Amino acid sequence: MNRHVAVAVSIIATFWNAYPGLANEPGADIYQTRCAVCHTGTNKNAGPSLDSIQAMSSAEIRFTLLEGKMKGHASSLSDSQLESLLRFLVGDRPDATIVIGSSTACSNNPISFDATMTSWGFNAQNTRHQSHTLINTESINRLELAWSFGLPETSTARSQPIITDNTVFVASTSGHVYALDRASGCERWHYRSENPLRTSLTLGTVNSSPALFIGDQRRGVLAIDANRGDLLWRSQVGLFDASMLTGGTVQHGNRLFVPISAFGVALAQNPDYECCKSHGGVRALDADTGNILWTAHMTANAEKTYESSAGTQMWGPSGAPVWTTPAIDPKRRRIYVGTGENTSTPATELSDAIVAINMDTGEIVWSYQGTSGDAFNMACGWRRGPSCPKENGPDFDFGASPVMATLSNGRDVIVAGQKSGDVHCLDAETGTLIWRTKVGQGSALGGIHWGIAVSKDRVVVPVADPGSARGDYQPTPGVYVLDLDTGKVIWSHKAERGCTPENGEQQRARRRSGGNRWPACPRRYAFSAAASSTPQLALASALNGRTMAFDLSDGTVLWEYDTVQQFDTVNGVEAHGGAIDSAGAQVVDDMLFVQSGYGMFGQMPGNVLLAYRLQNPKLNSKD
Repeated sequence: MNRHVAVAVSIIATFWNAYPGLANEPGADIYQTRCAVCHTGTNKNAGPSLDSIQAMSSAEIRFTLLEGKMKGHASSLSDSQLESLLRFLVGDRPDATIVIGSSTACSNNPISFDATMTSWGFNAQNTRHQSHTLINTESINRLELAWSFGLPETSTARSQPIITDNTVFVASTSGHVYALDRASGCERWHYRSENPLRTSLTLGTVNSSPALFIGDQRRGVLAIDANRGDLLWRSQVGLFDASMLTGGTVQHGNRLFVPISAFGVALAQNPDYECCKSHGGVRALDADTGNILWTAHMTANAEKTYESSAGTQMWGPSGAPVWTTPAIDPKRRRIYVGTGENTSTPATELSDAIVAINMDTGEIVWSYQGTSGDAFNMACGWRRGPSCPKENGPDFDFGASPVMATLSNGRDVIVAGQKSGDVHCLDAETGTLIWRTKVGQGSALGGIHWGIAVSKDRVVVPVADPGSARGDYQPTPGVYVLDLDTGKVIWSHKAERGCTPENGEQQRARRRSGGNRWPACPRRYAFSAAASSTPQLALASALNGRTMAFDLSDGTVLWEYDTVQQFDTVNGVEAHGGAIDSAGAQVVDDMLFVQSGYGMFGQMPGNVLLAYRLQNPKLNSKD
């Protein structure tokens, strides 16, 4: 028995030990043989656990198997096998239709669109900085939980809310979009998409009226009337069947800029999949109609290259997905995006790069590559498969959205964090490197993952390096604050587990007792979610479910809250916190918002939006 077979047999045995009551469930044997290897392990390619999957909407599960990342794995199943597996994962529950109940509906007061947080980056420059707040170093300890809202049919809270003077707009992956009263969490309106939703929300306008934009899992961008919750238009923007929307859209004038990523990186696990033809890009849409105006491609069209050891035709170039939300530069009429790795041989110059694009034409103005020769897909790694590219790269994406900032000498720059653990500062005009500082060891799920923040002369950098030291890999998870002018580290906070994680037998015992989702000592505790800042605070949230506020001047921990618990929600949806990934915390006026739960990569699932409010806010003055 070779090493890979032995590992698979061990993991399947672990699955049956962990879930002994499922042995007679229809479809359980298919899950055991086809799925458990990747959904029971703790490696970097581990998918969501069975518990996390079963908390998802049936629409999301069906999409993933029939059209999404698991399509390659499910394609060899017969119709009856597929239905048996779906019944096991979904049960008999239909897709729920959640409506506003009389107990949770707001009175008919109008929505204010005096917006304080309109997009993923909080503003067009992606600084993730909020100056409009009463929360500071003196008042932060008076935060109390004001209300919580349960996101239905989901195990991963990934769509960052939009916040105005009196309203919070929030979406769930299951397809629900809500307008909530900011003070109480009651529902102003509710919209249900036909498709699972994937990206963050963005507030803009359609025909001069307030509108929300969001991307769905079928590669569509939706425009929703922000006053009433009605669908205005939906535009199909995918470049390929394997295209995917991840980064948020941004609007400038009448143009909506849509970053396009791809999931060929996951499809490549199937040795029969002809990897890979899809690549990343950016599309500009007419915001009023959704019509496509131009497209910028991150690689040339793929051509046949070689046959894999399994005899499958390989294609390339591919990949260079755009995971990031664009930053806007009105003065130069440009947008800036970051790209990921190539997913097949050959590696190209626009992978792992920051790319400047003319916002009027889609022409690429300049590019800066952080890591060359990085071709990688999920056939690489611990279960090395025949579709792994010849380069077998480190998977060092620019997953964190680039930030536009200004140095003390007036020079405009682009600051970007990379999964290599490096922060890069580039001249906005030319793309020339000004400084580069390494704060993390980096890995496929490490380094700088979702986003950095810039507060005047300081850069707040969360580092997500996973695991323990081994050989040349010396992880340095934590929060780092750099000087914007020089890149020098001003202070750092080391992430620490602070407890002893369970061994294998303890994990199995906990699962048998029904407590299998939220261990008392999570194995993952680094800072992966995007950071944010105020004039006095740096905010970062961790994979162990804790959200934290630091004194921006010296790194003192001023406030910490453990979200891994069950919450009573204003809408009556059962909700629990889990890992905090993706969006992180948002501060507005006297309130702080954070979504808790991220069931991917073996992390703790959850489905709650938490709203904290200062006690006695009038005792403070705004910065």
